[in-house]
Amino acid sequence: MPIRIVPLLWLAFVALYPATASGALTAAQNAAICGARSSCKIANRYDAGKSPAGSALTVLELRLALRDKPNDAPDSGCRSEGAPDGGREYWLLDGAAAPKRILKLCNDGYGAAGIGDDTVAVAANRLIHTQVGGSAWRWESTVAFTLSPWRAIDERDCSFNVLSPRSGTITDIDYLRMSARSIAKDGAGERGEDVGCPDWPADASRPFTPEPARGLLGAYNILAPNLDANGNAAKIPTGGAIGNCVPAMTTGGANGFVVVGKPAPAKEAAQIRVIAGSLNSLLIQVFDPGAGVQDAAARPLDDLPHLAIWTGLDTSWARTRLPLGDLAQITVDLNGRAYPGRGRKEAAPAVERWRARDAAGRPVIVLRLVWAKDTEFLHGAAIAYSQAEAGKRVRVVATTGFAEHRPLYMPDIISLPNGNIEPPPGNCRLRDGRLSIAD
Repeated sequence: MPIRIVPLLWLAFVALYPATASGALTAAQNAAICGARSSCKIANRYDAGKSPAGSALTVLELRLALRDKPNDAPDSGCRSEGAPDGGREYWLLDGAAAPKRILKLCNDGYGAAGIGDDTVAVAANRLIHTQVGGSAWRWESTVAFTLSPWRAIDERDCSFNVLSPRSGTITDIDYLRMSARSIAKDGAGERGEDVGCPDWPADASRPFTPEPARGLLGAYNILAPNLDANGNAAKIPTGGAIGNCVPAMTTGGANGFVVVGKPAPAKEAAQIRVIAGSLNSLLIQVFDPGAGVQDAAARPLDDLPHLAIWTGLDTSWARTRLPLGDLAQITVDLNGRAYPGRGRKEAAPAVERWRARDAAGRPVIVLRLVWAKDTEFLHGAAIAYSQAEAGKRVRVVATTGFAEHRPLYMPDIISLPNGNIEPPPGNCRLRDGRLSIAD
């Protein structure tokens, strides 16, 4: 039986919007939805409340026989209910607008284990799609969409190995804020027999911490947004800045964990924005109101504002409490100079540095780091920023917790769009010289 991770909040909504009796379609609607597919059958009709403009929303669940399977389906067809068929489609009726297909499903097993499964639920201006699949590595993904406009707004993903009780991770992606955070089983905890993913702590009012519950470790993931409308690899030009494409991690404790010292007062907090261009490149932007004088001071690196980038090197896919031999660290000061750090010695990245202005007009330092190895972050990455005052380090903020001067958890880089979501979410574009969330 596949696990289910549809958030409880969505389940509460779904209970209010059950399937309704099939209603007659107009001839034009039927032609648009079924076309020449003779096996077309409207299996369920869901009341989905109203659009922001006030029009009635209805979702139709369409089922097809094997003879009408999609062209890209396996020769044996889809497996919606065990027997071969032509799959399922979901269509949106939005007031007087023409019907729109919003989801097409063809379960081909979704991986070598053949455990593929789809669950779709409808709520007020929402559709929630949960999909299960995998082989020895199992996965489950729950994506929530708004119906009007049709777009993915958040996603929760689970991944684990059936042979490793400690391998489970669960990741939340917020497509509206362009942020992601994840939880992994603590490798130092008891092995147990609970193969699968951990449960996200149920108490949403509690702050997210490096150890959100017993036996679990948390982190903020670095995003690799979609930066090009044509799907090509895009490079931010020298001189550009990061706008609201990703939220800032601050030394006040927002979107990160203060692991050394106390959180900075709002006026003194540094802001660090990070995006990945690939599995071997980072763009990092720093606004630090107290860094100007210290930037040029001749002091030990630990007492200067600087970044520490940690890379996971464990090829068995372990992510938590790695020994130093499975970690590599480099530090980079705000002048763009890279230094070897703790752990395994790896080649330092090439660093490009420039000054820019953020959306508030404040001066920021932007660093582009590129490693020679194409898969540098394949096994996880974490970042920390050290803030100094009066020539001494006073606090460190990081994307994960630390113990014994090592990161507790090395989360994956999240490349967007994440999976086969249409239209693809997670888009940023260069606007007025700054990388901003695409409209």
